[in-house]
Amino acid sequence: MPTSSAQTVFLRGRGQGSSTDTSDPSASSVGSPLVNSPAHTALTTNGSGDIIPPCPSDAAEWFSKVYREVSQCNLGGGFNALLGVLIDLERTYKWDKGTKGGKGLSTLNCPLQLSVWITAGRGGRGGVLGNGVGPTIASLAVYDTNWWKWWDGLQPAWRIADRGRPGRFIRDVYPAGKPEDTYLPTHHPGPNGALSLVATLYWWGGKVREDGRQEELESWVDAVTDVKWMLRGLLAAELKAQKWTS
Repeated sequence: MPTSSAQTVFLRGRGQGSSTDTSDPSASSVGSPLVNSPAHTALTTNGSGDIIPPCPSDAAEWFSKVYREVSQCNLGGGFNALLGVLIDLERTYKWDKGTKGGKGLSTLNCPLQLSVWITAGRGGRGGVLGNGVGPTIASLAVYDTNWWKWWDGLQPAWRIADRGRPGRFIRDVYPAGKPEDTYLPTHHPGPNGALSLVATLYWWGGKVREDGRQEELESWVDAVTDVKWMLRGLLAAELKAQKWTS
């Protein structure tokens, strides 16, 4: 049976270094009707990648509460790897909750659901937005467009646009420099930083799993891959900076 392009995403596994790679196995456990095939079923066991990273015992209370809200649904190896990077990054920040006053990622063009979630206490107050449910996404197409606009505005000047894919970026080499300079738009410890990015991807992935089409699945996979790539660069820069100042 011919292999569909969605299945090719799973077959290729992790990225092989291509700057435009979208083959991250983030969607390996996505239960969309698109991928409920024998071929997909055989590809959903990726070893440890299918295990959601547990919240560390040394995590601050603010992190533990919100982490629960973005890790109850298993969205597959790639997203689980992103959760692992998030944990490492916030631990490197020493679980700093961020500057008092809510300083964090720019909210320009961010999905409306993020503001709704934050206002509701990030699920920590229970109710319909708690217990890992999150805000409702009425239209995947609208959410997809808004999310990529937001992500575009969070890119540092050194990121190069991918001419072959409008709205996407090259994943090639990380530049040298201090994290607060090189990664200024995303260098924000606490709940208003990387965790907000992960939350938006979590809701998006859940909606794609429910009723996403092939192109919507691939867009989400690419978003998870790109955020993970950037946060890994930020983590490495932060560790290097701390080493030099210790």
